[in-house]
Amino acid sequence: MRMRTRTNIDRVAAPYPPSWYAASVAPLPSQPALAGDIDADICILGAGYVGLSTALELAEAGYRVVVLEAERIGWGASGRNGGQVLPGFGCGETGLVSLLGRDAARKLFD
Repeated sequence: MRMRTRTNIDRVAAPYPPSWYAASVAPLPSQPALAGDIDADICILGAGYVGLSTALELAEAGYRVVVLEAERIGWGASGRNGGQVLPGFGCGETGLVSLLGRDAARKLFD
């Protein structure tokens, strides 16, 4: 995949909003905006938990990976402990059965 960027804007990254993440790490230096062409097999948009984890797994598997982030690593929900992956359903299978009936609950779990 060849990505062509149309910007070479130098901008100063804003400081992190107050959060545990911002208070617990040394700030990284500002990085220049992407300019020119870059070759990669995969482009990940966003340097939160999921984006960075995905990029690491793919890079370790031999792919050429580029991560693009508009702000800073952990800027959004990941840096504020708002990024969550919740497998399944919060009320459990029994709760879904009482709410929707056995057949509909089974379909959701399948």
